[in-house]
Amino acid sequence: MSRRFPIESRGRRKKLYEFGCVTGICCTCFLIRSFVIILSAFDKNADPDVMDHSLLNLIYYTLVEIVP
Repeated sequence: MSRRFPIESRGRRKKLYEFGCVTGICCTCFLIRSFVIILSAFDKNADPDVMDHSLLNLIYYTLVEIVP
């Protein structure tokens, strides 16, 4: 998509910035999720559903699964 814009155009810079932001957000969310899964793999007391409250589980899975 960015090939249509000239190299030094404002639109191309804006799209590349937007792409970088989305990539950073997705990478951060998936790293958080992988950290939790790794933690649960090595610690038998740690469960990915560490929060006993269903609302907190909903918030956790919304942030690391659905938002990205």
